[in-house]
Amino acid sequence: MSSTRFVAVGVLGACVLTAGCIGPSDVEPAETAEAAEAPLGRRTVAPIGANGLAPAHFWATENRAAFRALGGAALAGAGGVLAATPLLGTEGGRSVLDYTVRCALAEGQVVHAPNGDPYYGSFGFAPAWTGRALNLSEQRWVSACIFQHLNGSGAHVDILLRGGHPALACSPDDAPFLDFFVRDATMFGNAFLPGPIAGFACIDPDLTEELSRISLSCPLDLNLLELDRLCGHVPTCGIAFVGLCDLACTEDASGDKTCNTLPLLGPLLGPVLGPILGPSYAETIRTQLRDADLLPLYPGCGLL
Repeated sequence: MSSTRFVAVGVLGACVLTAGCIGPSDVEPAETAEAAEAPLGRRTVAPIGANGLAPAHFWATENRAAFRALGGAALAGAGGVLAATPLLGTEGGRSVLDYTVRCALAEGQVVHAPNGDPYYGSFGFAPAWTGRALNLSEQRWVSACIFQHLNGSGAHVDILLRGGHPALACSPDDAPFLDFFVRDATMFGNAFLPGPIAGFACIDPDLTEELSRISLSCPLDLNLLELDRLCGHVPTCGIAFVGLCDLACTEDASGDKTCNTLPLLGPLLGPVLGPILGPSYAETIRTQLRDADLLPLYPGCGLL
C-alpha cells in the first residue's frame, strides 16, 4: 500500500476522534423539509444489488461535481430525457449515472440519455426525482445506496441492502435472504454536499468474526479493508470510518440503525447536545453478504 494511502487512513482515523473532521452539516430547516415520497409500490424482488461501482469513477473530481449538480434539479425533463450532465460524456461518468439511477428510481422507472440509451431504476429511494430536485432525506438515502455499491476489489459480488426505508421492505422469509447471512457494514452520509467528506462507514462486529473464521491474514485494523473496498487506489476518497457500528449507531427492534459521525459520544450525547456533535442519520443502509463472497470483496485478507 502506498504511503499516500497510509496518510489517508491516518487522516480518516483522526476524523473519528475529533469534531473538526465531521464535515459539512446537511441539516435541513424543519419548515422547508419535505417528507420523502413512498416508492412506487412494494418490491417484487429482494433488494439485492450488484456491487461494482469503481471508486476511481465515483471519487473523480469532475464526476463528484456533476453528481452534486444533478441533485439540485429534476433528473429528467419532457419525455423522460435525462437532464444535461457531464456524466454522460465519459465511461466512468456513465457508470456513476447508472448506479445513481438504480438507487434513486424504482422498478419500472426508466429515463433516457439524449441518444436514447436507457437507465433503469431499481431500488426507489427517490422516485419523484424525475420531476423535481431531491429533498434532504432523499439525498441521504441515495448517497448511502451509492456508497454500498462501491467496490475497489474488481470482483463484483451481490449485496443485500437492509434499512428503514419502504423501498427495502421485503419479507425475511423470502428465499434470497437465506444465503445472505453475514452482516457487513453500514453506510450513511450525503454525497450531494460539497466538502472532502461525503459519507461515513461503520463495520458490523459480525464481519470481524466471519473474516477471522475463514482467514488468518486479515489486517488488525479492518478499516483498511473498508478503505480498499470504498476507495480502491484513490487517495482523495470521501469516506470517513467510524469503527464498529455498535459504537456509532443505535438500533431499533427491526435492526434499522440511526448513526452519528462520532463513535460512542454521538449515540450517548446526541439527544442532549444535538448539532454540536454533528448530524445524526436515520437514512442508513446496511448490507448482508454470502459467506462465499467475503474474500472476493475483501481480498486484503488473503487465503491463509
